[in-house]
Amino acid sequence: MDYDDGGNVVALNALNDDGRTVLAGYTGYEGRPCTAVVGELVDEIHAAGYFDTTVGGHERNIVLKLERGSAYPTDHFLDDLATSVRIAVETDQIGSQAVTLGQDDYDDTYGDKGYINAAAAQNLVSAQVGRSDVQFVEKDYDLDDGDYEVEFVLDGVEYEYEVDAYTGKVKEVDIDHRNDDRYDDDWDDRFDDDDWYGDPTGSDYPGDSDDWDDDDWDNRYDDDWDDRFDDDERDDDDDDDWDDRYDDDDGDDDDDDDWDD
Repeated sequence: MDYDDGGNVVALNALNDDGRTVLAGYTGYEGRPCTAVVGELVDEIHAAGYFDTTVGGHERNIVLKLERGSAYPTDHFLDDLATSVRIAVETDQIGSQAVTLGQDDYDDTYGDKGYINAAAAQNLVSAQVGRSDVQFVEKDYDLDDGDYEVEFVLDGVEYEYEVDAYTGKVKEVDIDHRNDDRYDDDWDDRFDDDDWYGDPTGSDYPGDSDDWDDDDWDNRYDDDWDDRFDDDERDDDDDDDWDDRYDDDDGDDDDDDDWDD
């Protein structure tokens, strides 16, 4: 969006095919305030269905980025644009948020390419997930491909969001549900190490014949506790994972137990 000193629109330029599709049917914006036009553009984008896809289960945020070197018509120009966007998304019941990027958000090294800095990328991720308690993984970012691969932990789950360093768009989401070697915890829960589907019975219901976790929960059909719902569906004292007087061979010794000692 190009504008004059008064904050009125001079031209709208599409930067990709989606943008060209949106602008194809939108006219009459020249000379009008940017605050009015940006709200109408949100309506056009919404009508085209571009808010239907989510990022990590959250609506895509709307990034308002001031190009490096651009002048502000007023000190509160970006805030006014963000307010217009918020009104539009509330009216359309979209659920997205407006996130602003100003001159201070450009990277010192790659700012000439229009790249934002790491702190701005992390702020975009925090806004996208709608949380302020995100624990980011400290790392050096490689921007050769023009993307930030932002890693963070939230509620015990590790995520990786790919953020376009130029546009600020969150492009990809990778969620680690603790089902790989990084979280080999040997604990039978919904974040267990694997799902084994080679079981003869195909499930962890009565008659299951192994100690593999098929359902990812610590429940009566597949657990590692010595209780009345033991692993082999027989309540006995010889099939547990504890070193006690009911050890595996009916003799509690130090050479045949289930402890790593």
